[in-house]
Formats: sequence, structure tokens, C-alpha cells
Amino acid sequence: MNNQHTELFHRHKLNPILTAENWPYPVNSVFNAGATLLQDGSTLLLCRVEDRTGLSHFCAARSANGKDSWKIDSQPTLHHDPDNFPEELWGIEDPRITFVDELKKFAVVYTAYTRDGPGVALALTEDFKNFDRYGVIMPPEDKDAALLPYRIDGNWAMIHRPVSAPRAHMWISYSPDLKNWGKHILMMDARKGAWWDANKIGLSPPPIETPDGWLVILSWSKANVQRMYLQVRSGIVRFEKT
Repeated sequence: MNNQHTELFHRHKLNPILTAENWPYPVNSVFNAGATLLQDGSTLLLCRVEDRTGLSHFCAARSANGKDSWKIDSQPTLHHDPDNFPEELWGIEDPRITFVDELKKFAVVYTAYTRDGPGVALALTEDFKNFDRYGVIMPPEDKDAALLPYRIDGNWAMIHRPVSAPRAHMWISYSPDLKNWGKHILMMDARKGAWWDANKIGLSPPPIETPDGWLVILSWSKANVQRMYLQVRSGIVRFEKT
């Protein structure tokens, strides 16, 4: 009996491909980037960057091959703006990018860290220089969200992870205009017990459309306070198109 699983992903030999040392201005750390391909075939990473105050913003890095020779914006690409968007009081985090052909724009769904915890926010852009910010579209506590690239039965669809203590599941919600969301449907629930995906699961990158349905990579995390570490694991599931 063979208990070995096929290795689906291979870490690149240049990892980490970006660190705080690469940044053109002082930062604490660089992580959790949203990724997309641009029209010229180059790769853009919209990185979550923690500044020296401990708050996060986004900064774009571009590469012709997605591996090296990164060109990083000299200043934050998208900064938190608590004066105009008070729900971004404690920074913005964890962007996920979807190109929406109908709009000819990239949809950046991200976490706005409010005074009451994380909420889901949305911004649209054509060039990652100018952004049309929608503000929070899902109130706290909610995160790990991404927009599907086209309408389903006339409505936009978004996967997200609201929290109802002590568990958190993956949901899908629908909107006619990207602002007003409803028809909330439980998409996948976290199992109970000692399973690797017990109690709390969430979306990793945006879902990938395949001929057989939507390929969803999900994550699970658990903090061990006594031993001061964070366990993170990933899984894959396929959803049929409906």
C-alpha cells in the first residue's frame, strides 16, 4: 500500500523571491501578495507590506518572468485611508486580485482592519496606479475573500469567510452592483474534531476556473499560544459550475 501523495506544487529555488531588504523604503516585512498577469504577459504582485508602525499597506512589484528582476514601486501603491475610509483604521491586508473582463478592470478584494476586527473591502483599478475604492462590502468579522471573474445568473459572486465563534466556514454571496450583497450561501463548512481542516477554513488564492469546475485552494490555521507558533495547512477541492 502506497501512502505517499503526489506532490502538486514545488517551491522555487529562489524563494523567498521578495523580502523587506528588497524594498526601496523602510518596512518591517513583506508577505501575502495578491498575484495577476498583466496584458504584456508580465507578473504583478500586490504585496502586503507592514510598515515601521506595524500597520499594513499594499505595494506593487512587477517582473517579466514572475521569478526575478522585480521592479518595486518607490512608494506605497495603495495606502490605508482612515480619513475617507474609517474602516481602514488599522491598515489594509491580504489582497486577492481578479481580472473582470466585463469591466476591463482588476478587482482587488482585501481585508480592511477596522476597530472591530477585519472586514472585506473592494477596489477596482485598470493600472494599479489609480483605484476606485468601494470601502467595506462585508462587515466584521469577515475576510479571505475573492471575486469570481464574471457574473453568475446576472449577479457578481464572491467567496468569503465570515466568523461565527468558535468556527469559521467558507460562504458565497451575490450582488447586482458589487455594493449590495445578499443570497448568502454556505459553500463549505469546517469540520469538527481533530481534522486538519477543523473549526476554521478560508480561501487561499482566488478560485481557478477549469473545464471540470472551479478549483479552490483553501487554508486552515491554528495558533498555539503556549508554544507561540502558527500552524498553516492547505487543501484542494473542486466545485462544479452552477
